[in-house]
This record gives sequence, structure tokens and C-alpha cells, in this order.
Amino acid sequence: MTDKTGANLAKVRAEKFGENLSEIFDIMVEFELEGKFDCYNTTDYSKMARVLEILTDFSVMWDKGQIILVSKESEVRQ
Repeated sequence: MTDKTGANLAKVRAEKFGENLSEIFDIMVEFELEGKFDCYNTTDYSKMARVLEILTDFSVMWDKGQIILVSKESEVRQ
């Protein structure tokens, strides 16, 4: 992958970060509400619950503007 392709991919990921975070958070909440975590053993259930907890924290932080994306390119310019 060229640097330009990598930079473009990073830019697209950054632009879609909030949208993607919201999408995966909604999916995990839906799975939890539908009881789809119940099919996992206790250890895996705990891991899935932890993932949902972290996604919840990140989603709240994103919504409050507490997460700011900065590219390496902009860091170099400053």
C-alpha cells in the first residue's frame, strides 16, 4: 500500500469514525437486548459485556466531544 493510499484510508476512517462507532454500539446493544450474549459461556459473556461497556463509554465521550481525532500529518505541521 502506498503512503497516499494509506493516508486516504486513514482520512476516510477518521471521517467515518463517529458513524462507525455509533453503528457498532447500536449492534452490540441490540445483541444484548435480544439475549444473543446468553449463548456464550461465562468467560466469553463477560468479555462481550466488557466490550459493550467500553463502547458505551466511547460513545458517550464521542457525543460529548471528548474524543478528538488528530492525524499524524497535522501533528507534523504544528
